[in-house]
Amino acid sequence: MCICIKCGCFSCKNSNPSGEEKKDADCLDMFLAIFLPPAGIYKKEGGCTGKFWVNVVLTAAGFVPGSIHAAIVISSN
Repeated sequence: MCICIKCGCFSCKNSNPSGEEKKDADCLDMFLAIFLPPAGIYKKEGGCTGKFWVNVVLTAAGFVPGSIHAAIVISSN
């Protein structure tokens, strides 16, 4: 649980009418995308999604493809 900076509530659901929390990429996300690609996607997606497992395979095949994929996924909204 975190405190929303915009409205001071305990979740960001009040600031988004659809009820979904919008997660923008920040410096920590991009750091994780470059150095620990699966961890960056896990943090961004909020769990073990399909994108996470694709990134695990890409990172196992080669570190650079995993980092590129993570940067694309994290920077996309």
